[in-house]
Amino acid sequence: MSGIEEALIFTVQQDRFLAETSTAVFLYLLQDGEVYAMNSFPHLQKLGFLLDAEEIGTSHIHEFTEIILLVKGQLIHDINGVRRRLPPGALVFVRPYDLHRLLPVDAERTVFASLVLTASVIHDLMSYLCNPAITHRFNTAPEAPCLHLPPDEARDFMLEMEKVSNEQAVAPQNSMLMARVLAARLFARLLLPAGTGAARDDKPLPPMWLERLREKAEQWDSLVHATSRLHAICRCHPSHLCKCFRHYYDETPTDFINRLRLRQAVRRLKDPEAKVAAIAAELGFDSLSHFHRLFKRQYGITPAAFRKACIDLSGRRPVAEPMS
Repeated sequence: MSGIEEALIFTVQQDRFLAETSTAVFLYLLQDGEVYAMNSFPHLQKLGFLLDAEEIGTSHIHEFTEIILLVKGQLIHDINGVRRRLPPGALVFVRPYDLHRLLPVDAERTVFASLVLTASVIHDLMSYLCNPAITHRFNTAPEAPCLHLPPDEARDFMLEMEKVSNEQAVAPQNSMLMARVLAARLFARLLLPAGTGAARDDKPLPPMWLERLREKAEQWDSLVHATSRLHAICRCHPSHLCKCFRHYYDETPTDFINRLRLRQAVRRLKDPEAKVAAIAAELGFDSLSHFHRLFKRQYGITPAAFRKACIDLSGRRPVAEPMS
């Protein structure tokens, strides 16, 4: 069993997090193998929302976006089965459903920040920025976009994150506005080259009809016959649709639908009563082995190992008391 399969997998208390706040900044210090959270959230703690800082070292997955900025020291970033060493100045855009964890390289003091944004905030930001290149770059990059900032720029952004952190402890509404402004700057300035209208990798931008088709498919609850349904609602010939998908996204319509199925699988595997074979069938996979193969390729871990880790962790984690 690989190291990632041995690691417990956790999910931040998503329902409560998404219900109570749409943005947050977490500041971390790693030293001598210990992890410390350098900020607190009294308005969230009163509602039972607590984030255990030690859990950043366990493999986890979430439905929101996380922007990680490393300003001092180095980190090992395991993401979707791939290991990367992050140097000072690294800025990583972790997308929803990326399975990842952060580990220290050595005992050296390491300082980094994490800006988390819900899906609704990301949608609003992309609409506000009104530049398809940014959305395209964020959604279609084979790996989570990772950039390297000069020391002065990294420190400036870290100071802004600290301001958001300080504000969210005393005035949450103000901090959410500040976090949105900061996120807009990060997306606009760092995912798009200055003075150009093309993405960094110069990939061609997809036509609007194709983007809308994908957005519509992402809202479907049932994905059993999703590939056929995608072709049925598209006005072009199936071969042309496949050609467009390959040209603009480097994947086929079936690849796209299978990624959506895997997202739903992640949610369902957290249910201790759910059977892996039943989940595969309900999501429309041709066979259990096919589901197993795609899940392992995407996340570097088998569906059964993911499910077992979720069940083991839920048994260890105390249940939050209901709010009065």
